Amino acid sequence: MTACRRAAALTALLACIAVSGCSGDDEPAEASTRPTGADSTGTSGTPSASAAPTEPVGPTVAEVFRTARAAALSAASGRVTGTVRYEGEPLKIDVEGVADGANQTVFITTEAGGTSEVVMVDGRYWLGGDEAFWAHQTGDPTAGRAMVGKYVPIAESDATELGAYTLRGILTDYFQRPEVTALESDATEAVETDLDGRAAYLLGYDGGPRLWVAADGNGTVLRAVGPRSAPSDLAFRSWGRARTFTPPPASVVVEG
Repeated sequence: MTACRRAAALTALLACIAVSGCSGDDEPAEASTRPTGADSTGTSGTPSASAAPTEPVGPTVAEVFRTARAAALSAASGRVTGTVRYEGEPLKIDVEGVADGANQTVFITTEAGGTSEVVMVDGRYWLGGDEAFWAHQTGDPTAGRAMVGKYVPIAESDATELGAYTLRGILTDYFQRPEVTALESDATEAVETDLDGRAAYLLGYDGGPRLWVAADGNGTVLRAVGPRSAPSDLAFRSWGRARTFTPPPASVVVEG
């Protein structure tokens, strides 16, 4: 009888293992705890290692860049201020007017020569400046002081001695730099940030070109930092709303 009872118990244990995967304790067998993930077709829903990467939620760097470039280069007018380099020397510039420079003013400040102003209207040019500029030009502080508020008619070659600065010229030079045009191939999602309280996309990277574009979908360029090959830091505003300038009144024009 003892042998029979043992045989019966062994038979019951084997049946339990075969039918329900009993492990012999209170924990369920490992195989019974893993979901199969099968869908309605009967195939496994376990994700594979080769699943496609997540698509960008917002616009890509390339998309924002192309929109910004098109908007900037087609703008009728605007204002740009900041720093550039001319023949290795740092300059501060303030350019406002129509994009091609036919009607604009350009302020240029050098480290040693003060601030000059060039007024350009209908192909004619007038030069003005602060006391430091005129003192540097004349070599005489007294004469320089007397020239403040005065303008001198000059030739185009003199007007562009430190660079032919126009809104479109500055933008064209920036967007054709190889380090900048590389942004057109960047398919990563554009990073949104804040620039002076305005939502903006920041394109580029530290140490290279960087471009801030308003995050309104219109491609409004707010700031542009140049690459190492052409260092600059420029802020843009008054797009399409630049002032219109007139020649200096005859009472302040000093004929050479």
